[in-house]
Amino acid sequence: MAEQASVKKTRKRKIENPYHQEKAFPNIPRLSFLSVILGIPILLLVNKDKILPFFQGDEKYPPSARSLDSATSNSSFDNFNDPHLKPMTFQFPHESTPRTFDAYVQPDVSSFYNDPPENHIIRKPYFNGLAGKFINMSPDHLSLYWDDGHEGAIIADMPPFQAVGTATFPVHKFFITQKNDKHEIVHRIHIQPHTNLYVYDAFEMGRASVQDLSETELEQYHIQKNNLFFAQEYRKFTGRDWLSLYPLREKPMYKMWNADYFGQQHWVTSSETQFILEPPEESLARMRSDEMHRDRKLYPDPRNLTAYRSEERILNMTMTVLSCAPRVFEIKNFLSQAEVDHIIHMATGMKLALSTTSGSDGHDAKSNSNTRTSHNSWVHRSRSPILDSIYGRAADLMQIDEALLRARNEAEIPEVRHKGSNAEEFQLVHYAKSEKYTAHHDFAYPHSKADGQPARFVTLLLYLNEGMLGGQTSFPRWINAKDGESLSVKPEVGKAILFYDQLPDGNMDD
Repeated sequence: MAEQASVKKTRKRKIENPYHQEKAFPNIPRLSFLSVILGIPILLLVNKDKILPFFQGDEKYPPSARSLDSATSNSSFDNFNDPHLKPMTFQFPHESTPRTFDAYVQPDVSSFYNDPPENHIIRKPYFNGLAGKFINMSPDHLSLYWDDGHEGAIIADMPPFQAVGTATFPVHKFFITQKNDKHEIVHRIHIQPHTNLYVYDAFEMGRASVQDLSETELEQYHIQKNNLFFAQEYRKFTGRDWLSLYPLREKPMYKMWNADYFGQQHWVTSSETQFILEPPEESLARMRSDEMHRDRKLYPDPRNLTAYRSEERILNMTMTVLSCAPRVFEIKNFLSQAEVDHIIHMATGMKLALSTTSGSDGHDAKSNSNTRTSHNSWVHRSRSPILDSIYGRAADLMQIDEALLRARNEAEIPEVRHKGSNAEEFQLVHYAKSEKYTAHHDFAYPHSKADGQPARFVTLLLYLNEGMLGGQTSFPRWINAKDGESLSVKPEVGKAILFYDQLPDGNMDD
């Protein structure tokens, strides 16, 4: 998620920040809006030759704690063999042999309607905002500002040979300065349509010399230089900009659900059945470590508090494709009313703070009042057995081992070096009257030294109420052949929305 700048004024005309759209909640009486967000980043595994999804053919990880013995799906999905991954051959100038990369090429929009190729034409979206990625190709520590026509609004610090980013628009202007001197402008940028990448290259401008770089700086220089060369080849081949870091960013280690055509459905089952009654307060205490790591040999039924759950041993979930690009799925009745009531009940005892946006380095930044005006709180999985069950159900939905969504011991999934949770905590978000979160991206640009280039892979959004005016979740640049309007998802109690933030080749999905 990118921090947004405020309204920009000029002498000629008033230019609105494009990400400051019409407020989601009109200034008329209505209900407030509550939702829960669960984000799953990507983290590096120890050995690259052991990178495995939860399912590989008919094999699974050895059952660890409550792994998905009973979770099944009648729909296959496999981003490792995605038919739209095409071999892209290229050669670095300093190498004697070519390389091959499996690049994701967006399919013909006609396939989204289950029709033969070239039967439909993509409609240009009315919204033309985009993700701007800014690369500092210099040994200096710089700062990126949005040119608001006044003093400028700070967007991000730009460490040497690193990338930062923000959501932007093709009339926006930025300038780059020395970190400690706002008035020493070294570069100006004017955002162009359909162009994500912008580079300040001090070497090409004659302001820096490769010969003066330290060994560490030289390594970082070559990483970015090679990545920029790769990005040029990638754009020629796919028609889109490369927003990751080659070769450090690999394909997602988790598989992705197919979104081949509108209305396509996948059916998934989970042993984490729904709570139909809320257990007594004394049964909902924070879970101990041994409860979180239940061993199937000791606990054949992974469910807890079964007396308060549905009588069915298996929960059936239906995923319906709402959008193919980006991949967006709707799952109705993911939560029961009792589970919704439990989450709202927990929220009444929490202090909700002003929501933050994620900085370009992935760390939270204070929200700009024109960008995100909601309030939120973070809730750990161990907070209650019901939350723990919802995490397990989410893992089943995404077809990954639930142990990846919590802290693990050394024996659990040894291929994964990182033993903390691969999921963020539940983010409980409340939108009051006229509050909003303008158009944004959920991904960031990690430091080039970060192992595996961790970034948000998938987002699961759960709705806790309905009946308000406004409150829709919109995807303003979804690809379709109907019109240029946004795809808007209406809140319904218990419904979930799942969408991916990455493409099957490891690029970020703008």
